Amino acid sequence: MREELGIEYGTGGQRALELDLLAPDVSPGKNRPAVVYVHGGGWAGGERSWNPNRILAESGFVTVSVSYRFTSEAIFPAQIHDVKAAIRWVRANADAYGIDPARVGIWGHSAGAHLAALAAVTAGVPELEGEGGNPEQDSSIQAVVPIAAPVDFLVDWYAVQQVPLSDDIAGLSDALLGGPPARRMDLARLASPLWHVGPDSPPHLLIHGEEDDVVPIAQARAYVAALRHMGQPRAELIALPGVGHMSDEALYPGNPDPLKLKDRVIEFFREHLA
Repeated sequence: MREELGIEYGTGGQRALELDLLAPDVSPGKNRPAVVYVHGGGWAGGERSWNPNRILAESGFVTVSVSYRFTSEAIFPAQIHDVKAAIRWVRANADAYGIDPARVGIWGHSAGAHLAALAAVTAGVPELEGEGGNPEQDSSIQAVVPIAAPVDFLVDWYAVQQVPLSDDIAGLSDALLGGPPARRMDLARLASPLWHVGPDSPPHLLIHGEEDDVVPIAQARAYVAALRHMGQPRAELIALPGVGHMSDEALYPGNPDPLKLKDRVIEFFREHLA
């Protein structure tokens, strides 16, 4: 297994941004699909080192896990600018790491899943590309697995699902947008993957806990319905009964995996990045 930590992939604002790479040993000339992981943490914290990329690397994928600017440093769209810079870095360095630049997927949990979904449905949207590096490269995504993803900031999904909204949780999206979504409507729409879904959206596999009181599952169901309505037949939601916000736990080595999520994620990326 090849592992490289702290690779500089671009710049965010005035500072360097880093990623970690984990990949199978690749024979010369053997190009493999790549998958980018975006960690969660309410856009305000978290570590790229905490990721389930090993299950993909052991299955033949080149994987990277990226850091990005938090809301204490910059509001949206800084975060998606950084994620797209990482995607472009993957393509710019495809030859060095045995990557097929035509086969790039993305996944993430919670805030990271939001950014992963947004990257997947906004290829070429100028306001979201940023200037983080490798502008000559494409930032498109061929398959995405959002886990417990917020996908729409314009609807009160807590009211829809009758889930209490704490001030702490409300404060996370307010910090992302620089104010409550109701007062930042244009930016909230720009930040919402649901509002960018179109006929060219890539295949999606959503994973979401039915008891999630941080990101209510109702928006995941609405997102899948929108994808299918726009003509993407490969849009699936795996709803996890009895599971809350930590719907990614089964993807880590050694954790119980009764629904075989590891196998289903690997199979999904194999199918669409083959």
